[in-house]
Amino acid sequence: MTFPLRTQRPSRQKNITRLVPLALVLATAGACRTETNDFGSDADAGGEGGTSGNDSGNDSGNDSGSDLGNDLGSDSGGEGGRGAGSGTGGSGPVCETASSETKLQPVYLGVAFDVSGSMGLFEAPEWWYDPTLKWTPVAQAMRAFFEDPIAEGISASMGLFPSAEDTDRCSASSYENPDVPLTALPSGAFDAVLDDYEAEVGTPLASGNWRGGTPTLAAVEGIGNYLESQQAQETDGAFALVLVTDGLPTCPDDGLAAAVDAIAALEAQGIPTYVVGIQNPTEPPADLPDGWADWGQCKFGSGGGDTPCEEENNLDALQQLAVAGGTEEALLLDTDDPLATQEALTEAMLEIAADSVSCEVTIPEHPNPGETFEPDKIDVVAGIDGDEVRLEYDETCEIPLAWHYDDATDPSLIQLCPEACSAVQADPNGSLEVQFLCEPRPPVVK
Repeated sequence: MTFPLRTQRPSRQKNITRLVPLALVLATAGACRTETNDFGSDADAGGEGGTSGNDSGNDSGNDSGSDLGNDLGSDSGGEGGRGAGSGTGGSGPVCETASSETKLQPVYLGVAFDVSGSMGLFEAPEWWYDPTLKWTPVAQAMRAFFEDPIAEGISASMGLFPSAEDTDRCSASSYENPDVPLTALPSGAFDAVLDDYEAEVGTPLASGNWRGGTPTLAAVEGIGNYLESQQAQETDGAFALVLVTDGLPTCPDDGLAAAVDAIAALEAQGIPTYVVGIQNPTEPPADLPDGWADWGQCKFGSGGGDTPCEEENNLDALQQLAVAGGTEEALLLDTDDPLATQEALTEAMLEIAADSVSCEVTIPEHPNPGETFEPDKIDVVAGIDGDEVRLEYDETCEIPLAWHYDDATDPSLIQLCPEACSAVQADPNGSLEVQFLCEPRPPVVK
């Protein structure tokens, strides 16, 4: 499996409502046939789009021709149309149209969710483990994402780490059967699992019974094995691991290097890893927390006693994990503002889902038996924000909204250029039409 445009990540837009386009409409114009109509020479020939006569191409397409213009998209009228061609008194080739429907790559996300004590066990000296800044906004955002219609079209699984059993926390087998198996979103199954975990921790969360350790290696290997088994069954899907963690892997004899190697091995199997990195708060509380005698004895760095300890630096670990996963950098969540943390996590999950959708389409077979595909008789029209937008053919992608073939001399795939890909992915009802033309498409003008 390939992810040809994975590194072309869509820009983060606050107004995005859903990033995953589901349907790809292949609108196909069949063989051309000659048909004579007594249209006359001007605009009152009837119909609602396109052009069919000698002079009617000068009209806007509102009054002349057949209904071809409606089938072929926004460029079929106004400039003579592509389907009508030339003729005298309205004679000329007319294309019969047909349409079929297919799907873009479905998206399958395997979420490995860090529920270790560093997410909320607020005890001296770790003032940066405050659950109101880390666990609560992150868990609320994950709940909302999994249940929101915004996630329709995505399937996800979720495994909590560490596992509930102390003896098995560092074993990959503990994570091969996730707490929530692959489930079509939206779904309330994830919320129920998080509710159960909070009940296990107890009230208040800050001093509750959190699971200890951060067995990142075991979680990556176990959930990775699960995703590989699903990948073998869903060969057309786009799979990705989403690691939601505050970093610093721990387990006996395991460290960051081992987790990096495991993530790199998963990437080699066509499953990238996205790291949603939960940064530690950078500012200690203004006052000593209730129940603390002092700021404690620091485990590293400066501080202690009357002075807050220096917080752990988890950024380097998060970045290394993301680079190994082939996704360039961790999507870091600033945890100094709980509301901003929730918003950023929702945005990050949507971006990951969109990034996993491939913006390439196999060239469909010609709709008419006996006729063959001709590279210069293909047009691509995108549905963006309710409008039909004709994409230009541009091998260099210099034009903002464009497409090209994977191989100009021996094409097999239609590939959207980065900006066109982002625009289609960002539309909640984004779609594509692949049109078979009777005449070669107009040359691109740069």
